[in-house]
Amino acid sequence: MTAFGRALRTELAHLARDRWDQAGLFVVPAMLLFLMAAMLWRGTMHDLPVLVVDSDQSAASRAMIRSLDASPVVQIVGFRQSERAAVIDVRRGAAMGFVHLPAKLGEGLARHRTPMVRVFYNGSFLSAGSLLARGVDEAIADASRGLLTSQLSSHALPPDRTRRFAVEATLLGNAATSFEWYLGALIFPAVLHLVTAGVCAMALGRELADRSLARWARDSGGVTAALTGKMLPYFAVMSLWGVAWLLYLTLARGWRVEGSLAVIVAGQTLFYAATAAISALLVAVTREAATALSASAVYAGSALAYSGATLPLDGGNAFARIWSNALPLTHYIALQMGQISGQDGVAAVRPAVALLAYVAIAGGGAVALAARQARAR
Repeated sequence: MTAFGRALRTELAHLARDRWDQAGLFVVPAMLLFLMAAMLWRGTMHDLPVLVVDSDQSAASRAMIRSLDASPVVQIVGFRQSERAAVIDVRRGAAMGFVHLPAKLGEGLARHRTPMVRVFYNGSFLSAGSLLARGVDEAIADASRGLLTSQLSSHALPPDRTRRFAVEATLLGNAATSFEWYLGALIFPAVLHLVTAGVCAMALGRELADRSLARWARDSGGVTAALTGKMLPYFAVMSLWGVAWLLYLTLARGWRVEGSLAVIVAGQTLFYAATAAISALLVAVTREAATALSASAVYAGSALAYSGATLPLDGGNAFARIWSNALPLTHYIALQMGQISGQDGVAAVRPAVALLAYVAIAGGGAVALAARQARAR
């Protein structure tokens, strides 16, 4: 039997009897998939807490409040006497923002003035604040249709369907209609990246003896083939979990990949293979499973933040840009999001080559260090 076959067979036998490693490969990803699906199921945020400052105290303002209360986007959590009091409560975190209904709300329409409904929201939560402003705008528009007719008719003026209340949204600090597709496509690869880094570091860390891989390297019959066979079950299973998540988003939830799903799947396999190679290198360098796990948590745990997909790196310092380019997730996200948005397959070549480089360089480094430790003993 070849070194690859022996290593693969030995690792599969270990997985068949070790419940903790089984949990790391199957139970943990399944739980994370379920939790993420549950969190993103509704797609958008609902019932965002908002305060109301009613300076009108009329039938028109009461109609506005009823419309706001009926909106699925916002939820009225209280009323304040002034904007100053509302701002204090927003800063305290009691609400996401507040709506100010001005005095003479309905009368202004009959006198050819457009009442200005003001929305203030917490700038620390840009997406939520944008949704809140949009929800208030829609609720005010719904209420204004009936108010325009009633107010103009009471002043012996014909209804004017083209006029409406103006809504001014102000930042106390561009949200998509649904976050499920965008966040689901980003978060799960990052989560699997961290899980893969951990289980692969533990897999090779079990082979350490006296802080060395020398004995394992000597007994392997071929370090490169043995390392590949040892890591194969881990990055293969994680790749299958990635495929399962993509199928969930596309088939079960109805989201659409404009480019090639096959290219994304191939990119995932390279990505998790690169993660396994980096874990092997960390074990070979540190010669401690615990230290390798800690290092994996640092680089894989920060990967999404530095990938450029959630926080822009334009204008960032040199460290942030260098660290971003050094992380495999950055290149995989470029490949995946390019295919999701419909880029040509040629655009996936560059990130795919970068992922292959991780496999070759990190994996080659791990092999060289293990072989050197074997020769030193």
